[in-house]
Amino acid sequence: MADAYLVQPVFKAMQVLRCLGEERRELTLSEICHLVNLPKTTVFRYLYTLAQCGFVYHDPETELYRVGIRMWELSKLSSELSEVRDLALPVMRELRDQFNETINLGILDGPEVVYLEMVESRRSLRMQAKIGNRDPIYATALGKALLAFVAEERWPEHIPPALVARTAHTLTTLTLLRNDLLQTRRQGYALDNEENEEGARCVSAPIFNHAGLPVAAISLSAPTTRFNVRQAAKVGKVLAAAGQRISGQLGFGVGQVGVTEPFEDATDGSCVGEQPPTQ
Repeated sequence: MADAYLVQPVFKAMQVLRCLGEERRELTLSEICHLVNLPKTTVFRYLYTLAQCGFVYHDPETELYRVGIRMWELSKLSSELSEVRDLALPVMRELRDQFNETINLGILDGPEVVYLEMVESRRSLRMQAKIGNRDPIYATALGKALLAFVAEERWPEHIPPALVARTAHTLTTLTLLRNDLLQTRRQGYALDNEENEEGARCVSAPIFNHAGLPVAAISLSAPTTRFNVRQAAKVGKVLAAAGQRISGQLGFGVGQVGVTEPFEDATDGSCVGEQPPTQ
C-alpha cells in the first residue's frame, strides 16, 4: 500500500486486532500469523503491545489470544456517544430555531473538547466549526461546562501544564480557571467570553448519563455584536434546562448535581430566545 501518510506498523497491528475481532474465537499465534500473512516475530510484538494496552488478552496457560476488555469498553463508549448524539439533535434543532444561532455538541478527550455534532445558524454571519475539530478545554464553554462537573481531583488529567492564551481574554492561571469552573458548577452553565476566539461568545451546559457523569455538553455560539453577556446568562439557563432534558432521557435523575429548572419553565418571557438577536 503506497501511501506516504500510512504508518505501516500501526496499520499491521490493526490488521492483527481486526483478525481477532472477526474470527470471534481464541487463536494461537500461528493461526494469527497465517490469517494476516505476517512473520511470527512481528505478530508477537504487536500482540504483546496490544495486550499491554488491554486491547488483546493472552492466556499464558493455553497460549491463546482473544479480544481484550478495552475493546468492549470502547464499543460501549461509542454506543453511548451515538445515543447522546441521537437524543441531543432534536433539542439542538429546537434551540437553533429558537435563537437562530449555531448549536454545538462536544465531548472531552484529555485536555481538549471535540465537536461531536452541530446545527448551524441560518444567518450569513455565524460561528462555524467542523465536526471533529478540537479546542482547549480551558478556553471553551463546552470544555468548561464538562470539566466543572468532573471530580476536582481529576482536573489535572484535562488541564495542560501551561494555559496558553488564545486571545487577550483567555484564562491563563489555574486560580482564574478554578474560580470559573466553580462558578459554572454553581450556576449550571459555562461562559466563554471571547476566550477562544476574538469576537465570539459562547455559553454551554453539561449532559449527564445515568450514573451522573458528564458525557457531553451543548453550547450556543454567536458573534459578540449580537450576543452580549446579559443575553448569554439568560440563554445559559435555557441550555442548562435543555441539558437536563437530554440527561433525563439518558437516565439521569432530576435534582442531582447540575440539573436546573425544567426546560419548559426556562423560557419565561425574560429570555432572549423569544426574540432571536438581530444582526
